[in-house]
Amino acid sequence: MKCDHIVDKTIFVPTTMFIKTKMVFIRTLSVCVFLVATRIQLSSSTKADADINQVLMEKLRVLEEKFAKLENVCKQSTMLIEEMRKSGNPKRMLLPNSDTTQTVAFSAYLSKPFDGSTFGTLREIVYDKLESNIGHAYNNYTGTFVAPISGVYAFTWSIYVAGKPDSNGNQGELVVELVVNAKVVGITHADTESLNDDDSATGFVIKSLRAGDSVLTRSSNVFRPEGHIMSANGRARWTFSGWLIA
Repeated sequence: MKCDHIVDKTIFVPTTMFIKTKMVFIRTLSVCVFLVATRIQLSSSTKADADINQVLMEKLRVLEEKFAKLENVCKQSTMLIEEMRKSGNPKRMLLPNSDTTQTVAFSAYLSKPFDGSTFGTLREIVYDKLESNIGHAYNNYTGTFVAPISGVYAFTWSIYVAGKPDSNGNQGELVVELVVNAKVVGITHADTESLNDDDSATGFVIKSLRAGDSVLTRSSNVFRPEGHIMSANGRARWTFSGWLIA
């Protein structure tokens, strides 16, 4: 997913005016410092407290150095803003520029239903039909997504079970896990206990991945899947999708 951190050019107008106002203020203070210093020098010729004048002059010197540094910072900021405005592509200075040159996104679904009692636990679910696979990071023969680049990814998956008994007479029930590098990071549960009473569940996870990390969904070993698991029957689909967001 591409995100251009672009803001309206008008934000630079008040910023530039503010900096220029500060520069005028700094110059005014510098003039005041100069006048005060001149007055002290003239006074020192008529007074005996030369030590006090020397201390005051040192403090004024320090102030002049600080004013000079602040004025230099304001000038550099003004030059930077002018360069960004002339480039025609001003960007927020608070947000890092992320590499959005590569788009990664996929969406797949399960093309046929199955009997939960014969599916088993800790079994990877293969969403065999592709709606999209930008970047070719999802394998619809294994059901696994492998991150092509490091970044922040979003994943969502949906499951459906039917109120229709399997060969053992059990209604549909299933727990599905989202697994990243063999670690469970998300879980959904769909259950129906009545005939013709279908149920569904959807999970959503945002996860930071490194290039080469693998992501998949599988049946949980909390209990064995039961009943009729429906998909692509004109009423519902099991789906698995993911995309790069940052």
